[in-house]
Amino acid sequence: MKIKIREREIDDNSPAYVIAEIGLNHNGDIDLAKKLILEAKKCGADAVKFQKRFPDECVPEDKKLEPRKTPWGNMSYLEYRHKVEFGEKEYKEIDSFCLNENIDWFVSVWDHSSVDFMKAFNPMAVKIPSDKLNDVAFLKKTKELNCPIILSSGGSSESIIEEAISTVGSENNALLQCTSIYPCEVNQLDLAVISSFRDKYNIVPGFSCHQTSPIFGSFAVSHGARIVEQHFTLNRAFWGSDQAMSLEPKGMEYLVKYIKMYEESIGNGIKKVYDQEKKVLSRTVGR
Repeated sequence: MKIKIREREIDDNSPAYVIAEIGLNHNGDIDLAKKLILEAKKCGADAVKFQKRFPDECVPEDKKLEPRKTPWGNMSYLEYRHKVEFGEKEYKEIDSFCLNENIDWFVSVWDHSSVDFMKAFNPMAVKIPSDKLNDVAFLKKTKELNCPIILSSGGSSESIIEEAISTVGSENNALLQCTSIYPCEVNQLDLAVISSFRDKYNIVPGFSCHQTSPIFGSFAVSHGARIVEQHFTLNRAFWGSDQAMSLEPKGMEYLVKYIKMYEESIGNGIKKVYDQEKKVLSRTVGR
């Protein structure tokens, strides 16, 4: 049971794989996207993730003309979605930039055209957002990318999850526990589901966190998560729907640190007596 993303094999015995979810927190600015990539790498993240959409295809008809106040003025929701969407030029820059910085990158795909779009990049992995887990035709389309698929389970029942895994398979794929509430309350995280995913579906389990504390990613690793995804921004006060529920660089740094501290503390299950303990015990003999 493992998933291989570029050169990293992720399984029960490997370090957890941390994804800094940039999403649309770049607000359509490629320079800001590059700053986010650099900060994510500096914090110790293994990968950055973006979101790819073709707004004309995936925005619901009843929302396209909905008025939206933005930093660029008032516009329709559809115009706004186009404003913040990266195209081929920007993703070529991201691809080259991440290769040069030696950090993994991939996207969540939100529509059929986005899947076709990503084929040119020979993606190292792809994410299925929670909203699309129940779309079997879309899951079959995504398999055309011939790369590892990371499934997000937010809002999905066991029957939907089972059908999704049956469609894409469990081999070289992953399933993330996720609660699609933004931000998510502590008592809605349901971390124990992570280990049940592993046992029930024989798939690499993980956690997509919508909580604003960095501690829960390390808690997730203690429940078996091999992949931890957390929304990431430079400043939670920036404009955008995901900014306030994201970790800033210091928070992402702590997330990675806590995960590594947990992994270092586990041991191998064999009780040891350390030399330092022997010295202490020898001083207490005869008391």
